[in-house]
Amino acid sequence: MRPFQRFALCSLLCLLCAPAIGQGAITYNVEPVMADKTLHVRMDIPRVRELTVRVQMPVWMPGAYFVGNFASSVADVSATDAGRKPLHVYHPDPNTWEIAANGARGVQVQYTVKNADLEVTPNGPRRGHISGPRTYMYVVGRKAEPVELDLLTPVGAKLWNIATSLDPLNPILPHDSIAIKVNRFKAPTYDVLADAPVEMGDFAEERFVSGGKPHSVVLYGQYSTIDRPKLVDYCKKIADAEIAFFGDAPFNRYVFQFRATEAQSRGAGGLEHLGSTEIGTIGQVTDRVRSVIAHEYFHLWNVKRIRPFVLGPFNYVEPPHTANLWWSEGVTSYYGDLLSLRGGLNTREEYLKHVGETIGQLQNNAARLRTSADEASLRVWEANNSQGFGALSYYTKGELIGLCLDLKIRQTTTGRYSLDDVIRALYTQVKHGDGPGFEEDDIKKTINRVSGLDLSDYYDRVARSVEELPFDECLGYAGMTLAKVEPPKLQGDTGMTTRFDRATRALTVNAVTAGGAADKAGIKAGDQITAVNGAAEGPGIARTLAAARPDEKIKLTVSQGDAPREVEMTVGSRSVYQYALTANSAASPDQIKLRDQWLTGKGPENAPVAAPK
Repeated sequence: MRPFQRFALCSLLCLLCAPAIGQGAITYNVEPVMADKTLHVRMDIPRVRELTVRVQMPVWMPGAYFVGNFASSVADVSATDAGRKPLHVYHPDPNTWEIAANGARGVQVQYTVKNADLEVTPNGPRRGHISGPRTYMYVVGRKAEPVELDLLTPVGAKLWNIATSLDPLNPILPHDSIAIKVNRFKAPTYDVLADAPVEMGDFAEERFVSGGKPHSVVLYGQYSTIDRPKLVDYCKKIADAEIAFFGDAPFNRYVFQFRATEAQSRGAGGLEHLGSTEIGTIGQVTDRVRSVIAHEYFHLWNVKRIRPFVLGPFNYVEPPHTANLWWSEGVTSYYGDLLSLRGGLNTREEYLKHVGETIGQLQNNAARLRTSADEASLRVWEANNSQGFGALSYYTKGELIGLCLDLKIRQTTTGRYSLDDVIRALYTQVKHGDGPGFEEDDIKKTINRVSGLDLSDYYDRVARSVEELPFDECLGYAGMTLAKVEPPKLQGDTGMTTRFDRATRALTVNAVTAGGAADKAGIKAGDQITAVNGAAEGPGIARTLAAARPDEKIKLTVSQGDAPREVEMTVGSRSVYQYALTANSAASPDQIKLRDQWLTGKGPENAPVAAPK
């Protein structure tokens, strides 16, 4: 398309699909520009009453507890009034722009998002992905207002398919003999818009219904070899089991978005949203992938609705602090795998093997004796890794705290109540997500209220201290024995923790163990590892480091805002023990009964339907 034709077309679209400034919702018009991998965004702000309009880019995104500084990808910010008259734009801090409205009834802000997730093939544009907090500015003080989103098909592409959980509007706008589709969506607030990622273009999609609500399974990237029937079966059974657990499906539609790769992989992590999830690279559809799906789907309730008070409405500039991420993430992991068992996705033996492996992950980590789950949650922003603080994962310890709390409540109430009742009671307390989140001490208070007992000391021991978790005690309630398997295995130890940075395709060093291999090599927290032994493919770097053997010498390319330097590191070693769970042959009838109720979710016939008020 010639430049003039494109300008004329874009002008027509502006007139046809944008609301008149001064009326309607705050509207975002997004056009992917494939040639330079940018998103051109126009933001129409109606009903302006202030002399100065302030807009901001988020510093972080919900569910990912690290500072992303998304404003660093924003360029070419400008603004006009309703008559297209330019307005002065000031940039007082990295995340904020101030527009001198000068009495204008409406303001239009335009900007470019660099390094967008857009893919081009020799045949033209293929696909694109929009992450809300990385893309959309918001009007300070007006995040609670309704918003609309217009997505334009990129120049040179056929009409793109769109996958998102947002409610659609979708008109077709003709221009001469060309049909240009402007995909239109709406959201009640900025928070909902930002929490609904969009996949566009070439993707595969399967659909099913669960809980009376439509679900889509979307695969993009290198998805041709993925076992789609198996993946969809996992998604459907998980949705059925978890909706049945809570008794509702609190969304209009749900979208599973899988970024697929043909590389062999255990399956990467995911990111939860109000009506969707993004799950990272998957090769084969393994039980690991099933576990990630179950975790992310359970977030529909736990953290998206059953949330700490500070996690919504969101402050996108000042990261929120809560000591309860171990509950939001770890207990989500606990139920993801437990409900998979109850839903028939794995066997009892497979589940108990998973519990033993998770116990091993914690017990082989000396940080458990230095950092509590509360502290790992509260100080995660200092580590800036979305995993925990002080090398303690609140995912791992939180999952096992959930196990101990569940078995303790079952034993002390003779099977009448469980952690199931606690999490459902919290769901009622937050009005299924329509009310404010729970306060910092409400988990403990709800455990005491549901059980009818004062379990405060037990709660403080498992969640707020660095004492060993009482595995022998609580597993004994269920007639289970935990064994530490000898001899230990000797594994490589790099002496550092890292996270993959998608923007730089590098590993960022989160923490370095004093006296460990990385420390001896001069590596420091904040360094970026861009290559290992000359290989510079980001996820591949992580796999190489994870597979490093004791005393192996590896060469790293490292930088921290300076010129890259070559570092040679001699890998250290550590002893790793395995842990195994077995059923005690001498278990009493009461212990066996408790075990069966725990693993099946079925209580005694005389159990109350709901927890006490």
